[in-house]
Amino acid sequence: MSDKRNPHAESTGRTRKNTWLSTPRPSRGLSTVWHYVRLYYWYLRANWLSLMAYPIEFIIVNLSGVAYSLGSVALVWVLFTQVKAIGGWTYPQVLLIYGMSIFSRSLFHLFWVNLMSLSRMVRDGSMDRVLVRPLNPLFQVVADYLDNDDWGELATAIILTWTSLGMLGKRTVWNILWVLVSVISGSLIFASVHIVANAMAFFTVESSGFSWLAWTVDEFTRYPADIYDRVTRTVITWILPVAFASFYPAQLFFENGYLKRMALATPVVAVLTFMVAYRFWSIAVNHYQGAGH
Repeated sequence: MSDKRNPHAESTGRTRKNTWLSTPRPSRGLSTVWHYVRLYYWYLRANWLSLMAYPIEFIIVNLSGVAYSLGSVALVWVLFTQVKAIGGWTYPQVLLIYGMSIFSRSLFHLFWVNLMSLSRMVRDGSMDRVLVRPLNPLFQVVADYLDNDDWGELATAIILTWTSLGMLGKRTVWNILWVLVSVISGSLIFASVHIVANAMAFFTVESSGFSWLAWTVDEFTRYPADIYDRVTRTVITWILPVAFASFYPAQLFFENGYLKRMALATPVVAVLTFMVAYRFWSIAVNHYQGAGH
């Protein structure tokens, strides 16, 4: 999988305070929701047509994503050929957690990766144009770009999750629905963490360090959370709750009473995390210093 930390070319610029730049108050009502749904459809359609303009490149980069994911799975498989369990976790259990992790991450990468352009947008002044339009700024930033090289990883994640559910004897309609709810929730949690990390650009202009930290935290979702030390577990559960993107929702399929209750909280944690992140985004945008002098 290619590096998502800098999807666009960077440029430089200085900033000045503009009190007229602030987050528009979101409109309310079903008509507004439907308006944004239609807009998002047209954004996605345009972006997809752009991707399909270079089909060979699209295929090659996504095959590389498949190879990257399968290579990591192969390492885990080799490890389990030597032992029956690691920290009490069997191969099918670890495979399910890993599959749900990259399932959530690939959804986030595909639809939210343009968050990593915020530093550039702040420096070159293109954020000014975003904020004067009569549309939600976060919506514009996210919808403007569709990632091209995580479709293969998404397909791999689906196969791994499907396979591990079969190995565990848990491949039922309700369990599949729970996986879908979980990975959508997980992608929202990843998005929330990256919203906060990249919105730091509104305060510091350059947010690459914060973005790198967010990507590093994401990596902890690939394996069972209880293999990490107590401090790390606390951080990825209660501060940056990325463990709810894979480890906790997967517990619904295992015989762990307390962890099963944690699993059921996954959608609630996702919504609450996004609400906090969006509030931080609003504060950051209100602090924005437009490009110029």
